[in-house]
Amino acid sequence: MLNNVKLILFAIPLLLISVTASQAVVSLVDSDSSGLRQDIDSNITSGLIATGSGLPGDFEVIMCSTFSDGSNSFLDPSPGDWSTLDSGECGGDGQCILGIFGRFDESSGSTDISCNWTDPANVFAAGSFRYRGVDADNPVIDTACNNGGPDSIVTAPSVITEPGSAVIIVFTFAVDTTPNPPVLTDQITEGGFSAAGISQQTGEFIVTGGLSSVFPQGGPTGDLNLGGSGTLDWRVCTIALRMEPTEIPALSEWGLGIFVALTGIAAAWALRRRSVRPDYKP
Repeated sequence: MLNNVKLILFAIPLLLISVTASQAVVSLVDSDSSGLRQDIDSNITSGLIATGSGLPGDFEVIMCSTFSDGSNSFLDPSPGDWSTLDSGECGGDGQCILGIFGRFDESSGSTDISCNWTDPANVFAAGSFRYRGVDADNPVIDTACNNGGPDSIVTAPSVITEPGSAVIIVFTFAVDTTPNPPVLTDQITEGGFSAAGISQQTGEFIVTGGLSSVFPQGGPTGDLNLGGSGTLDWRVCTIALRMEPTEIPALSEWGLGIFVALTGIAAAWALRRRSVRPDYKP
């Protein structure tokens, strides 16, 4: 009996080292904001935004906005391989545009990324988020956007989330003169959202930024009123990021083989002990 106990105690460490498990959560690890305004005769077709620093494998999101005299559209950011999460106009005339782009970065340091567009502009604003724990194979759960013109209600649309997923609300407000800037009400902090990566440029007024939160239980986020006042064009997008899969504890092939071998040895030893006992009866 004592030998059986010793055998079991010997097997436990071998089994433990063959079991793997990990817990993953989506977390915001860094953010940044940037803006650029040129004189009226110095039109620009690009602007820089830093990604922030973190660890290799982090998921980076940049939001770029600009205001031009004509219809405009974004080109791919550079350098790097970026996916377009959304790209569209604000109020409906194509002068104010918002682009949201994402990628997984294999570097740890912050990188200056160039947002690029087609029609020369005089003002640019941008923000960035860097997340950890995002699913590398399928990072985005859901995306929805609203846009509108003067005096319309600025509302971030609802998206579906999963337990532990992160939600970003990205917004741009713009006007072609310099009135008082739109006022973001306290409602932006509802649901645990925190403001980050917000850049404001005057002249051709434009403000761009994002709000970030984690939804531990999952489900729909619900619409969120961002407030705002003044004559403005706007675009707001809500994006849900998927948490990387949690590994289920399991025996490795080596661990399983060791377990079977030890079980067989223990069974054979027990049968042999019974067979040599004088009072043993089959």
